[in-house]
Amino acid sequence: MIRRKLAVTLIGCAVFALAGCGEIDQKAKVEKVYAGKKDTRAAEDARFGGDRKKWETTLAERSKAQNEYLRTDPRTETK
Repeated sequence: MIRRKLAVTLIGCAVFALAGCGEIDQKAKVEKVYAGKKDTRAAEDARFGGDRKKWETTLAERSKAQNEYLRTDPRTETK
C-alpha cells in the first residue's frame, strides 16, 4: 500500500516536472513595421504655430488654474 502511494506520488511529480519542458515559443512569427503617424512636438500644433514660448506660457497658466491652493481664496472662508 505504501509502495503504491509512493509510486503514484513519484509519477505525479515526474509528470509535473516534465510538463515544464514543453514550453511553446511565444515570439511573433511575422515581423511588422510600425505604420503609425509621425509624431509632432506639442508646440508645433496649429494653436501655437511653432512658438514654444507661447506653448510654455499656456501650459503654465493651465497648471495654475488646476492648483487648488491658487483657486481658493482664504479671505472668503466662513467662520
